[in-house]
Amino acid sequence: MNRGFASTLATSLVAIGAALSLATAATAQEIRLTGQSTHPPTANLHLIFELWAETVEEMTDGEVQIETLPAGAVVPAFEVFDATSRGVLQVGMGAFGYIMGKNRAAIPLSHGPLFGMDGNDFWAWYYEGGGYELLDEFFRNEIKLNVVGFYVPTDYPQGLGWFKNPISSLDDLKGMKFRIYGIGAETFKRLGVSVVTLPGGEIVPALERGVIDGAEWINCAEDRKIGLDDVASFYYAPGMHEPVTGGHLMINREVWNELPADVQKIMEVAIVYATVRRNMKLALETAEACRALVEEGVRMFRTPKRILTQFLDEWEKIQAEYAAEMPFYRKVIDSQREFARKIVPFRLSWYPSYEFAGNYYWKDEVYAREAE
Repeated sequence: MNRGFASTLATSLVAIGAALSLATAATAQEIRLTGQSTHPPTANLHLIFELWAETVEEMTDGEVQIETLPAGAVVPAFEVFDATSRGVLQVGMGAFGYIMGKNRAAIPLSHGPLFGMDGNDFWAWYYEGGGYELLDEFFRNEIKLNVVGFYVPTDYPQGLGWFKNPISSLDDLKGMKFRIYGIGAETFKRLGVSVVTLPGGEIVPALERGVIDGAEWINCAEDRKIGLDDVASFYYAPGMHEPVTGGHLMINREVWNELPADVQKIMEVAIVYATVRRNMKLALETAEACRALVEEGVRMFRTPKRILTQFLDEWEKIQAEYAAEMPFYRKVIDSQREFARKIVPFRLSWYPSYEFAGNYYWKDEVYAREAE
């Protein structure tokens, strides 16, 4: 690491008023950054954030240390993006659904059906299909945030949600107040559902008090952590709003530009490592949590296919409207569609069906029943 870098870093960061704290002259090579996520401390997105910071610290022999605070520690969850841009935070980990009001292109850059791609395909689009170039254009030109961002795929696929009573059709969803995020909120609203967007920490109290009648969060493991199984007993999966989802790690652009090249590369490599490791662990945690929920009395059902089809039909109408109104939105989805046209038919043609061998070995242990 460049030992002569510290004094330059300290001088340059004063200009943005960031809370970047360098050690005293005796240990001036040490870099201290303050970060916050949009999620609670137990959420997988936040745990990736923590593992990333730990990995960076380990790979730099402790010379770079990053404080990773949960939602609300410095600013409210919905303000993490702006706070990172202004330098109130040097680092942020956030979900784009929380800033959809800034620009609807946040949707295809973070989550959705995405022309049949799964999370691995979508991550590949970021690296190999031009996604990172579009993300940088989005931050610089579309929403004018002073950050450098990295995509963090996580928490997919997601369930439709929790309800106090069973659902069998779209009509059962209409009239209820349903907490849902991102394109789920956009689409179900158009389908006649009264939607509410709340941060994760507010979902269970709202459902308990009757402020909302149903809610989606993430999956069995994450939902169990926040106690959704304590306030509702019917759980439906999958949802079509987030078969792919993810957040973004952000670093204030001035802070990033002043970091040595080796630290920048370490940060990039560390986020890939942290994402893969935590997502592998989350898959196991989710499998164990789903089975535990069923054993504890939660009634788990497969979402009726008709609801999923209605959702996709309506979403494609909405997406076409956005694309017609916003050139950058069209630019993003055209890029994604072209990438999906290559990868999805290949996988459908070449990969074995998961159900074939899965049911051969484990058909009798499938616990999510078809909706009644």
